[in-house]
Order: sequence, then structure tokens, then C-alpha cells
Amino acid sequence: MQVLFIVDSITEIKSKIDTLKFRFGDNIKFIVKAQFQSLFSTFGYKANAIYNKNLTRIIQTLVSKSNIESIVLCRASLDFNKELLDKFIASIGNGDKVVNVMPKYNGFERMCNGAYNIYVKSLFKIKDSLSSPKLQYLPALFVEELVNTHFGNKLFELNSKMVKTIYVEDKEVNNSLKVKTKFDKYAIIPIIVALLITIALIITLAFAKVNYIAILIFICLYVLDLIIAIIYQCKLYFDARFMQ
Repeated sequence: MQVLFIVDSITEIKSKIDTLKFRFGDNIKFIVKAQFQSLFSTFGYKANAIYNKNLTRIIQTLVSKSNIESIVLCRASLDFNKELLDKFIASIGNGDKVVNVMPKYNGFERMCNGAYNIYVKSLFKIKDSLSSPKLQYLPALFVEELVNTHFGNKLFELNSKMVKTIYVEDKEVNNSLKVKTKFDKYAIIPIIVALLITIALIITLAFAKVNYIAILIFICLYVLDLIIAIIYQCKLYFDARFMQ
């Protein structure tokens, strides 16, 4: 079994590496985010790969260059503890099933995830599992399939017979399991468009005779702008989960 430790944070990095070595052994490869490369080297560890915004491709390339074996994927930004790792290792068992860790989502997040999965299924005919990409066990046969297809596919929904899912109640750990999307400058475009539609509506109400057709047109424009905004946010979330 090989551990791929993705260094996307330096917080308590040495303690986390020591914990992983104690639990999984010394077969660890480090995939380091470019901005942490210099700082990471001061801890006495050597990066096996560097990434910026192409993490999935880097993982696939790194894995394909060595013998295929089962993999534990872990990110440094995950605030893992003894209880989580104990449960995770126990779930691996004989190692023939994928092990996912599922964050606990609140009501608003579940609503957003529902809309997001409509987007994903419309594109790929399959849903996102919504499990965390920050801690996952992948058996060797599945790793081989991912190397031959796309490593991001590890987060799609799988047959229940092929996967074990564990759940987390600890608030801090649960929060760190979730993927956060960063600010994107293009996300403000729908807001600007909504403001322009509002200005056009005000001008129309002030200087023109308004009928139900005009009102219906403005309603349609608002709805269309909202749909485009939601689709774009879904794309950002998908990219954050599957690509970065």
C-alpha cells in the first residue's frame, strides 16, 4: 500500500507526516503545492511531484510511472485525528473496496449539492458521490482503471458493493473534509448582468408604457441570469473537487 500525501497546507505538517508513517509505514510520496515547495523542503522531506492547478493530472502521471498498487490519498489540509484514522483503517479491511469519508452536510449544503448533482449527471450520466477528496483508499484494481481513464473518476458514485463509506461527527474534522471553492472573478458577471437588467427595468418603468409582455421578458432575463450563475458555480465546485 502506498500513501500519496498532498501537501496543500503546512499547518502541523511534521506531526501529520509522523502520524501517517506510524499508521501506514514509510511508503509515502509527497505531492506538494507549488507555493509550499520551498517551505516544505525545510522540514527535511523531498517532493515527488509539484502541482499548481493540475493536481489530478499530476497524481495520474506519478502513479502511472510506478507499479500499480493500492493507494491511500490524504491531504495536509485535512484535520485528521486518531479516531478518524482508526475508523478509516478498520474500514479498509482486506483492501478490496474503495473507502470514502463522507462529510456531514447541513440543510443548505444538501440543497446546493442536489442542484450540483443535477449538473454533474447531465454531463456525465452519473452523480458525484459527494465524499471528501481529502482522505480516500483506492484498491489496486481500481487504481489501474483510473490510470487508464481519468483519476478524477475516483469521486463519482460507485456501486454500493464496491465501496465503504464512513461518516464523521467531529465538527472541526468534518469542516476540514469539505472542499471550498475560491473566489473567481468571472463569478461576478451574473451580478453585473442582474444590475444591468434592473437598470433597464427601472428606465422602462420610468419612460415607457409597460405591459405584461415586457414584465414577462424581464422575469425571463432574471431567471436566465440566475440559471447561468448556478451552472457556473456548479462548474467551479466540480473543478475544485475533480481537478484541483
